[in-house]
Amino acid sequence: MPKNFNTIKIYLTDEEKFEDALFEYNFDRDSQIEPIYIYPEGYHEMTDEEIEHDELISQKIYEAEMNDDKKEADRLRELLTPIGPMPIIDIQKTLELIPIEDRQYFIDELDKDSYEEKILLKCLNCDFEEEAPYDIIEECWDSGPYPISYCPHCDKPKFVPVDIYNKKKKK
Repeated sequence: MPKNFNTIKIYLTDEEKFEDALFEYNFDRDSQIEPIYIYPEGYHEMTDEEIEHDELISQKIYEAEMNDDKKEADRLRELLTPIGPMPIIDIQKTLELIPIEDRQYFIDELDKDSYEEKILLKCLNCDFEEEAPYDIIEECWDSGPYPISYCPHCDKPKFVPVDIYNKKKKK
């Protein structure tokens, strides 16, 4: 369907493109290629207790956000376990694990200007705003000039692209 609203293009890093290509490459293969990671200084692997703690805090953050309590949500975010910088895929070393005849696929994928498309949605009823992957919104878009979905905050069928929200609120 033609879009009558704006989306946001977020260009993928080489690591993200490589990770996506590796996922596609490994799909339906008996022997999987596992990526080799670089662990930056300061990286911390979370323990089971820390994961359980963060899951509990994340649920409380979600509840605070649903109750429009930004101050409490921000306070709770401070309680999450700091893990430091995330590991990144060592593309060169991982590429060496791939059979020579298959490497060109990865090189081609890295050369592409790949991006993820996002859409900013806003509720006409309660003004709740959220960014969502456009491909998911597009799948659910049945008809009409723009997608309408239920707001995750007030549960009304008034969740629309922010461009549409702005046009309708100006009237």
